[in-house]
Amino acid sequence: MSITCIIPFRNEKDRIGKVLNELIKVKNISQIICVDGASNDGGSKYIKQNYPQVESIHLVKNVGKTGTVREGLKYAKGDYILFFDADLSGIIPAEVDYVLEAILHDPTIDMVVFSRSTPRLITKLNRFDLIYTGERILKKSDLAEILRGEVSLFQLEIAINTYMMKHHKKMYFFSASHINLAKSDKLGFISGVIEDLRMFWSVCSFDPWHYFAQTFFFCRNELPKRR
Repeated sequence: MSITCIIPFRNEKDRIGKVLNELIKVKNISQIICVDGASNDGGSKYIKQNYPQVESIHLVKNVGKTGTVREGLKYAKGDYILFFDADLSGIIPAEVDYVLEAILHDPTIDMVVFSRSTPRLITKLNRFDLIYTGERILKKSDLAEILRGEVSLFQLEIAINTYMMKHHKKMYFFSASHINLAKSDKLGFISGVIEDLRMFWSVCSFDPWHYFAQTFFFCRNELPKRR
């Protein structure tokens, strides 16, 4: 069994290197694919120049996060797909390897979600650090099935969660050390709020009932420590 890591990104040239520096240390990742959603900051060129072991795909049109992942999946060779966002800090390779080893050693596990470390109380209360995190690993066959449906824009995580719950898949979460950069810190307060609202509307429009249900019922079991 092998693992492909897909990193969708757009205009993250100043941050993606920090993520790649840690992920290339993870021994259980056999392939890393970065999919550039029409960046204008030279992110793809930066990756090709500095990380020759990483595959880089540059899209000429912004098709949203779900669209970039669809493109990356075409080139994924692994049996499992690991997602990581490009704006993270505090990644610990040993934590990632622990999760990957757990899922490789137990094929009955369908998905493990990395719960982000966050100081924001509202994020803890609405469980966005778990429900909406971009860091998770699942079987490639499940992801392919999910993406055959009508999933677009920022609906990827909510669609995965909905599929996993409806099909009674075996899921765990892992409390990770890494954190992500808030939209307001990247884009400024006003632009960040607007972008967050756009994402929230996209998420809610996919399946409003399941979005709110996930706040209470999604992925309640923590990944057990291996003996």
